[in-house]
Amino acid sequence: MTSPPLTTDRPGHEPSHAPARSAENTTATQAAVHDAAYGRDGEAIVRETVPTDLPRIGVGAVLLLVAALLCLLGGLFVLGYLPAKARHERAHATAAALTGSAPVVSVVRPEPPADSTELVLPANVEAFQQTAIYPRASGYLHRLAVDIGDTVEANQLLAELETPETDAQLGRARAAAQQAEASLAKAEVDLALAESTFRRYDEVAQAGGVARQELDEKRTQVDQARAGVNVARANLEAARAEIQHLEALKSFARITAPFAGVITARNYDVGALLSPSSARPLFQMEQIDTLRVFVNVPQTSATAIEPGQKAELRVSNYPGRAFQGKLVRSAGSIDPTTRTLRVEIHVPNTDRLLYAGMYGQVRLTLTKNRHAWLVPASALIYNADGLSVAIVENDAVHFREVTAGRDHGTRIEILEGLTGTEQVITNPGEHLLEGLPVEVVAAKDVEKPKK
Repeated sequence: MTSPPLTTDRPGHEPSHAPARSAENTTATQAAVHDAAYGRDGEAIVRETVPTDLPRIGVGAVLLLVAALLCLLGGLFVLGYLPAKARHERAHATAAALTGSAPVVSVVRPEPPADSTELVLPANVEAFQQTAIYPRASGYLHRLAVDIGDTVEANQLLAELETPETDAQLGRARAAAQQAEASLAKAEVDLALAESTFRRYDEVAQAGGVARQELDEKRTQVDQARAGVNVARANLEAARAEIQHLEALKSFARITAPFAGVITARNYDVGALLSPSSARPLFQMEQIDTLRVFVNVPQTSATAIEPGQKAELRVSNYPGRAFQGKLVRSAGSIDPTTRTLRVEIHVPNTDRLLYAGMYGQVRLTLTKNRHAWLVPASALIYNADGLSVAIVENDAVHFREVTAGRDHGTRIEILEGLTGTEQVITNPGEHLLEGLPVEVVAAKDVEKPKK
């Protein structure tokens, strides 16, 4: 095999022309090179060469990349560090201002509420009483005496029914009563005969003319006749009772009004078959001479009302007009779901201007709570610990927990926590701390809330 020309392992290096050596050294060198290139078995060994045509990165590109990184770091610095530094400086400035000079606060003294206040609440208007009228007897509707919207008096006729079955039963009951009367009369005659026969046998028996057995038989006949009279009398009473029952059912064919009111619904026409188990009532009527008005009073005002006090009802149908009423009773218990007290107000409606089912507003006059005080709504502080106000004592800020009552708009009623002698800060800021010295604005410079 002829060896290929010798090349170096490093690309781009030209072979050198060394001076001629001895023949032995040259032969040994060639053999070593042959083994390195083809191996001892003569197969060629493939070697990877490093490419020499790769593009080179210029100095300008490197500088551009470094400049981009510096710009990115600068942007992050501007967006993060500078705002944080500004907030830190403002916080230090605020702290320095608070420690260096006392802040100025406006204060007001709590005011007692008015002797009485008004409470306006939504109300539902209902009839004084209402009922559904069903037929008590079974029959056909024969005549209608009234219709919806008619005003009726108590016991006035509303409708009449035809009751053929009841009439037939009443006829049979009267015939049965006549039979019972006849049976009673016969039983009484039989009793009289048995008694007279027994007396005759008893007289003969005293002379020894009748056997004892016959006398006992006559006595038994008297007892049986007397029992027959009792049975006939009981049957007559039962027949008369049945007549009374059927006559009562017959009287229910005349349907009358249970109270004075107005007919609000009629569900059947003449000829309809009615019974006590009818699906719908024949009439629906309501009494509206006096209306019941129901109001749910919040818990905070529940103790300020009492039965007998006056109330005003207003509805949108009559702008500017107030219907006078009186609070008559309350539920006597706070609803745990709504935290309200249900009260009932009676409103006269003799002129029939109001209707049951109306929606309106009731105005109630509440008595004064002697233990409550009014403060501006802006003075309240809401936080995780509850409700509190900031007051000034000995030229320092102190926080006091309070319990709020009714909301009067710009002012809030405080039920617990104040005595009325405190100086309440009207607009406490976020920087006020417990014990912080403050400067109080003179009372004449504080604008009092309007009543």
